[in-house]
Amino acid sequence: MKEVLSQHKKQYMFSREVEVVTQNIVLDGLKALNAEESTITYDVIKEVQPRTYSILGLVSKRKISEKKKAVRFPLTEVTSEQLSIYRNEEVPSFVLKFRNKFYYSKITDNFNFVFSTILGEHKCAFAEKVCTRLSAASDKKGGCEKVRKYSKCIENYPWITEGYETFNTGHDIFIVVNCRHYKLCSPSKKISPVILNRY
Repeated sequence: MKEVLSQHKKQYMFSREVEVVTQNIVLDGLKALNAEESTITYDVIKEVQPRTYSILGLVSKRKISEKKKAVRFPLTEVTSEQLSIYRNEEVPSFVLKFRNKFYYSKITDNFNFVFSTILGEHKCAFAEKVCTRLSAASDKKGGCEKVRKYSKCIENYPWITEGYETFNTGHDIFIVVNCRHYKLCSPSKKISPVILNRY
């Protein structure tokens, strides 16, 4: 539903938009991903160019309703060869690596893993757990192949023992929970605000 209204040489477009987000993701053992799917409806007002009706900017977005439902995505044990086939299918997917085994599920494109710690915190770079190898330098110079290859294909890194990845989604993620190459960075020195204000 879209409606255009003129007011003092400005024109606005009124519409109703629906957004579906899958969040609050938890792991049910090695059997499934359980999550909550929220369908949110908004009333939206955008300013439009008077002649072309191209959108100039968002004026307001107000939530008018939200419906939630539980969803479940079963996990299946797969081989690394099967994963390479799934990667080429362009289907939004999740892969879990746990004790050198891989578990796969098709997911929806709207998964939101922000703040999710389904196995634990990200070892490479989470809060104060930054790894010294978080660099695209060669292994000899202290870097990591995972970084050089843009954090894709968890099955290609045998030193990562636990973690998960999404692929073919709008916002792919790659989380490392346990890694045999992990080496914690030295804590950075905290500089007091008094010293910072001198510069």
